Formats: sequence, structure tokens, C-alpha cells
Amino acid sequence: MSELKFCPKCGSLAGFHSYFQKWLCNTCEYAWVENENVIKVKLINTIDPQFIPFRKYEKDAGADLRARIDHNIALFPGEMMKIPTGIGMEIPENHVGIVTARSGATTEGKVTLVGIIDSDYRGEIGLNVVNMDKGWVNISPGERLAQIVILPCYVARFEQVEELSISDRGANGFGSSGKF
Repeated sequence: MSELKFCPKCGSLAGFHSYFQKWLCNTCEYAWVENENVIKVKLINTIDPQFIPFRKYEKDAGADLRARIDHNIALFPGEMMKIPTGIGMEIPENHVGIVTARSGATTEGKVTLVGIIDSDYRGEIGLNVVNMDKGWVNISPGERLAQIVILPCYVARFEQVEELSISDRGANGFGSSGKF
């Protein structure tokens, strides 16, 4: 019996093609290769397979997150709204999910604020979207608004000290390296 998986693009069943050494979706014909840099993340999709996070291209770092809404939502300039994704995930221990804006959405003024998804969080992922445009913007059902990147995470142990080591930069902050 051949091994089966779910397609990361459409959620349908996919099989392993031994001749090409690739996974091939039986529905959308998306093909992908699994490698040692892949980490498995458990996912609860409360609504529909189209909301499963997916990478548009094989080498994309981030997987797209969609707006799980039933109707268009208008955001006025400067307005922020939490947009549901319809999914929850179990990020492996010693890893973190970084939610960030998609460049395509930001060019339209729809900026998703950066968020951290801790490995012990089990609720639905929400997107804090701000309209940074001068006019109102429309958010559509299923629109790809953000992306999530899963990264290894070191836990810091903070230690109070009397002084910090000397560095070339010192305490020079914003703009200290110049414009050009």
C-alpha cells in the first residue's frame, strides 16, 4: 500500500510518486519534495481545507494565512481589527510561530502586525490587521493577509549584572549607522 498525505496547497489526498521522488496531489496536481528542513506542525482546521496554511512556492519561508470571514469587511484609515483564520496549531516544543504581513497585502494598505505564537498556545490564530492607507480598504473572505514562519526558539535566562561588555556600537541606537 502506498503512503498518502494531505496536499499542503488544497488539502486533498496526495500520493508519493516513486519514479520522480515527489509527492503529487491527485486534485490540484501540486508536487513537492520533503526534506530534512521540514518540521511537522499539528493543525486543527475548524472550517475548511482552503484555510490550511500553505507555501505558494516550494522555497517560500512563510506559509500563507487566510481571512476566515463570511463577508467583506471595510477598514477605515487607521482602524485595526482582529481577523480570524479558522485554524489552531500545535507548534513543536522549542519552536515559535512568527506571524508577519504579506508584502502583497501591505501594498494595499493592509498591514498585519507581527505576532508570536508560542508552542503551548492551542487557540485559534487571529490576525491584527491595520489599515495604513489613506482611504478605506476591503478585506475579502479567504484573502491571504499574513504568513507564518516556524523557527527554533531559545529560551533566555535573564541575569542582572552591574555592567555590560563594551562594543563598537555602544549605546548608539536608531539611525546610528547612517542612511547610506
